[in-house]
Amino acid sequence: MKKGIKIISILLIIAIIIGSGVYVADLFLGYKAPEIKRLSDSNIKNIEEIKLTAHRGFSGVAPENTIAAFEKAAEYKFYATECDVHLTKDGVWVIHHDDNIFRLTNGNKNIAEVTYEELQEYVIDNGVNVENYPNQKIPTLEEFLVVCKDMEIVPQIEIKSGSEEKLQEILDLLDKYELREKAIIISFNIEMIKTVRKLDEKIEIWYLVEEITESEIKECVNNNFALAFNHSENEAEVIKKASEAKIKLCAWTVDDLEKAEWLYNLGVKYITTNAIIY
Repeated sequence: MKKGIKIISILLIIAIIIGSGVYVADLFLGYKAPEIKRLSDSNIKNIEEIKLTAHRGFSGVAPENTIAAFEKAAEYKFYATECDVHLTKDGVWVIHHDDNIFRLTNGNKNIAEVTYEELQEYVIDNGVNVENYPNQKIPTLEEFLVVCKDMEIVPQIEIKSGSEEKLQEILDLLDKYELREKAIIISFNIEMIKTVRKLDEKIEIWYLVEEITESEIKECVNNNFALAFNHSENEAEVIKKASEAKIKLCAWTVDDLEKAEWLYNLGVKYITTNAIIY
């Protein structure tokens, strides 16, 4: 009986590791810097038509969602730099991808359950080339916008969690740094971005999806959203169908030049990447 339980436990652990994919390796072995590729080495003739977004900042050269990564995105002349925002317990918009800080810091806290001051007790200790960027902390949205303003790069803000009642604060911060007209708001949460659209009928909004469906195309048409999709989950036929609906198309997360060419030839001009530069 005990032997059977042990075998089941081992199988469960293997399943969890496989399901977690690269995150498990990254946690225990550290993040390996990807090979950086240049659009100029591709077969794309008009590379100036492509708008590259640095995924979580230029996370191919610096730890994701840090001030260092956002500054690198600007230095490498990306069109935009993406970040992920959550609300702390005391209502501060901060930048981090996961709900919990364990994967990237020396702490283990859920962001929604701690104050901003408590978050500042921890440092980023994982990520690409982290050894070159000591003492990086989880930044606030406002700190991110300061970089975007000073270094003239488009802010792309993914709303990961938080309160719909606090979304006006994001717009107010964009106004403070005169960035609302160039900013891009993105989210998988359709209700969040519908609320943003009610607050501002003109601001650029991208609806994030894994697979493109008729329903999601309709949502974009009806709400003046762009459609940002997982490039690896969609075939050419469905991408063309979305393009025929006359909505802006954006693909994530593209680190391969051949994939970038394929998407460009399908009419996709906005590409989010960890590893492709101009």
